Amino acid sequence: MPAGRWVIHLPEPLLLHGRGLIDGTAHAEVLHLDEPLNVWGGLDPTTGKIVHRLHPQYGRCVTGTVLVLPETRGSGTNAQVVAQAMANGVGPAAVVLGRPDTVVVAGLVVGRELYGHVCPTAVLTLDALDALHSGLHVRVEVNRGLATITG
Repeated sequence: MPAGRWVIHLPEPLLLHGRGLIDGTAHAEVLHLDEPLNVWGGLDPTTGKIVHRLHPQYGRCVTGTVLVLPETRGSGTNAQVVAQAMANGVGPAAVVLGRPDTVVVAGLVVGRELYGHVCPTAVLTLDALDALHSGLHVRVEVNRGLATITG
């Protein structure tokens, strides 16, 4: 190799497919939660910050991110907190789940229907979720039950 030349090896492009739950498109930075989050009491719906002091991502803000949640904790009140975060404009740009979560999806649907905030939502296998690490910029496209995530 001639002197003064650099060789840069770019990673293979990311391409993941999954099940779509809420249609839409978003392009944002990933925030991958290391542990489940009980949204009620764990997320401040006025700031979008994770406020559960024992959560590994304590203090991080979900606003405008592709929020990757392998799973959640809690009850039906999670939907209310998610909807309120969407109403306040501090919700995520997209949500990617490790398993379907009807409570979180209900909150996102309320956010869309009442407040006009579309948050594409998908379900991937846990192995596929591992490819979505925090800091990665991805595009989430969900259309008619099919989800494609590229980065």
